[in-house]
Amino acid sequence: MKPTKLGWEDVIQFEEVKGYGQHIWRDGNHLYYVTEEGGIAPQRVVYELPNESFALIESGERTELEVLNKLQTDRWPPTEEGKKASEKRFIEESPTSLIDLPETTELFTQEELERLIPIAEQMWIDWRDKLPDDYVSPLK
Repeated sequence: MKPTKLGWEDVIQFEEVKGYGQHIWRDGNHLYYVTEEGGIAPQRVVYELPNESFALIESGERTELEVLNKLQTDRWPPTEEGKKASEKRFIEESPTSLIDLPETTELFTQEELERLIPIAEQMWIDWRDKLPDDYVSPLK
């Protein structure tokens, strides 16, 4: 979602929604989210805040940060499950991580490991000529 053309001078004429540290403002039926963006010289930026998104904040279903991310990028931030699924897909494409980062094996079932570990070991051997001296196969 793109920021509105409203400035801070416009927004402070609206009603502040208490409890949100001057981030959420109401003008009639319209809600706005004010944040600072930019590096060295940040600027206040105003986004329209859909009523549905505000309801998610109010209910505790989403945090302010999650809603702000949605306003800025037009997508929700990934959930923990989404992050794990993404990491799992990445490792499946390049399974050598299973060799040097043994904690990544926790993402997989035993059946998946039985399929991936031989591939990972062979890729590692092709790359480094041998497996690391301290490597212990999770299949043993």
